[in-house]
Amino acid sequence: MSLSSNALCAKAKAMYGGRLNKNVYLDLTRKQTIGEVVSYLKSQTSYADALKDINIRHVHRGQIEDCLNQEYYHRCAKLMKYSPKSDEDFYLFEIIGVEINLIMDKLVSLQAKEQYSFNLSIPTYLAKKTSFNIDGLVNIESFKDLLQYLSKTRYYKVLKEIDFSVPFDVKEVHMCLQSLYYENIVETIKKHFKGSVQKDLLNILYTSIELKNISKIYRYKQYFHESEDSIRSSLFLQYSRLPKDMMNRLISASGPKEVLSLLSTSKYNFYMDDKEFAYIEYYADSIQYNIAKRYMRFSNSAPLVYMTYSILQRIEIDNLKHIVEGIRYNQPVSKIENTLIYA
Repeated sequence: MSLSSNALCAKAKAMYGGRLNKNVYLDLTRKQTIGEVVSYLKSQTSYADALKDINIRHVHRGQIEDCLNQEYYHRCAKLMKYSPKSDEDFYLFEIIGVEINLIMDKLVSLQAKEQYSFNLSIPTYLAKKTSFNIDGLVNIESFKDLLQYLSKTRYYKVLKEIDFSVPFDVKEVHMCLQSLYYENIVETIKKHFKGSVQKDLLNILYTSIELKNISKIYRYKQYFHESEDSIRSSLFLQYSRLPKDMMNRLISASGPKEVLSLLSTSKYNFYMDDKEFAYIEYYADSIQYNIAKRYMRFSNSAPLVYMTYSILQRIEIDNLKHIVEGIRYNQPVSKIENTLIYA
């Protein structure tokens, strides 16, 4: 293992060691206001710098979420600086996600003929690694200009196929860009890594994609009552790890209860803990958390440690968002606690 790989593993494990623990979460869920949550995070946790510019007397949920998102990328960027140069493409997979989100925001704003405000604040280290100057999106005023602006990027091959002369399906465009995102990560993993490292990285990635598929199926059954064909077309089934028959049964299930019943007999039931089921995203994130935690504790592979750290950190950020949202809407402490995932 190279010195840079050793350094990345050591740094990631040290950062993971400073994660929020049960006592901190319990303290936060018992705060009465969002201002009290921010004050506690500033004085008692490693989020002090991330929230330093927030005035606790005039704070709103969106402002906190923006700061927490920025902190997520800031922490990932810290680790990227230790990544081997030969494998840099892999460690920049978060960048593609950022770029896609910004492109989608711009597309939606152009279709709505409204100039949305973009939050382009990402760490300087990451901004230097983007495939295009993201600040340039702000002044683009037409689809034609956007296509020209992105003509030298990987996104052009998707965007050039869209007929922007008529209203387009936002979900379909996002699906195409998301497919490009997954294809890029898979290709990069297969290019840079071999053997057990490649196998483990792909297992983590494919499991994450499959859990998103499962969450989509459940939400469609619960809220939208979409047809089986519509549901199937929204999924990335090429990455599915469940048997084809199980996926077909999930897609054709009569409702959300049958989806949960089927899942209880699948391989994922092994990862369920004894906490009361709260919502489908909790189920999916709990599985990812347990898988990532195991790799973080026992792996000395830099790419595996980096990928699992990013998962664990994102879940910690989401925990804080759930707490802020729960307090904002005066939810009972017990209900907020049931949304949290931690060791």
